[in-house]
Amino acid sequence: MDRNSNQLKSPTPSTDQDEEKIPFNGFQQIVEMLQVADPAFRESLLKRLAARDQSLAASLKRDLAHR
Repeated sequence: MDRNSNQLKSPTPSTDQDEEKIPFNGFQQIVEMLQVADPAFRESLLKRLAARDQSLAASLKRDLAHR
């Protein structure tokens, strides 16, 4: 089975003219969510993330510290 066959597809094709582009910065959105999260939850999440991706966890921690 093709890996892409499990992805959801739009019921109707769309073009750039059909929809307005929405800027998306996932990293920034995660930082903003972590800023307002319960401190215990934030630390737990960062610890679990570090077990999978130390670089990403370190980047998030640095960004959170500078706010």
